[in-house]
Amino acid sequence: MKPVQPPPELIHKAILRFREKKLSRDRWIAQYGYVRPVIHSDNWGKKFVAIRNRIEWSDKWKYIPDFLLDYIPHVFGKDWFDAQVALPKEDRHPVFQWRAACFHQKAGAAPGAKVVVTPDGLSLSYLSFAFSLFAIEEARRLDEQLLSRLKHPEHFQGAFHEVFAESTCLRAGFQIERENENVRDLRHTEFTAIHNATGQHFSVEAKSKHYPGVLGRPGERQQKLKLHFGHLINEAVAKNPPHPLVIFLDTNLPFKSAHHVYGNDVTVPSRYIRRLSQRISEEHDGRNPYAMLVMTNMPSHYVGPKEGPSPNHVHAMMSENPGTVTGRALQALYDAVPLYGNIPNEFPEV
Repeated sequence: MKPVQPPPELIHKAILRFREKKLSRDRWIAQYGYVRPVIHSDNWGKKFVAIRNRIEWSDKWKYIPDFLLDYIPHVFGKDWFDAQVALPKEDRHPVFQWRAACFHQKAGAAPGAKVVVTPDGLSLSYLSFAFSLFAIEEARRLDEQLLSRLKHPEHFQGAFHEVFAESTCLRAGFQIERENENVRDLRHTEFTAIHNATGQHFSVEAKSKHYPGVLGRPGERQQKLKLHFGHLINEAVAKNPPHPLVIFLDTNLPFKSAHHVYGNDVTVPSRYIRRLSQRISEEHDGRNPYAMLVMTNMPSHYVGPKEGPSPNHVHAMMSENPGTVTGRALQALYDAVPLYGNIPNEFPEV
């Protein structure tokens, strides 16, 4: 018996459908990297969202930012949320304050209406952080140790930058393996990143410049900031990791101050960055002690409520002597850094 041949129009329809799905996937990767699209379903007047091995639902989630507004309280827990509500506004956790800014922007909209807004700086900080943490949980890399650090105001900044570094690696198509922090006789980097396409391993260290009164740090915010970052790079290098080192360095500056470090042209290293690179090289026998140094400044948390977000500064330096490091893996990381802050609005087609 001969196999039944599907009608030509059915084959043509299937090919078109396959191409549409591939184009949709390619567009998603171009905007958000290799983060898995949000899995969802509509039933009984509610939106159901699958998150790793659990399901959350609400009748208020029309768009992905609606879901992200509730995502952090669900992950951080009711006790944390209730404790923040009880605190004076100025003493609340930075993430709680960012979330409040999101609700200010939605105020006055009709129930269920589509609200078209450009997020202010604090709202963008919250949504970027929430989507990145969601990506980490989807990749099965959100553990209690990281959550504990994120919930503690004095530990938040370092953990927050680690979320940026991890989510960037995930967007670039890497797997994440955290080090065992309970082994006290070893100096660990934050994690090992493994490129899915090439198998390249990197040891990744996330360093962030701390200032009083910023990102939950105690003290009063200062007007004059010290633009010294070389010691953070040397601290990362001193860990002597087993794989080529990638350093994510957060300079944590207001937008105007960041210009002194990064300059105006993102394609050309500024005078400050050239001097920094030369000094680090001279301190390490004339070589770059890292495979890549990613310097970022994302200053949206510096603005006041309802103020627009300030532009980010990014500069990545690849080593001139990377050894056996594959350029494809480094390029993937380089391309993924600017994707932070891209937030999907519509739930993808099921």
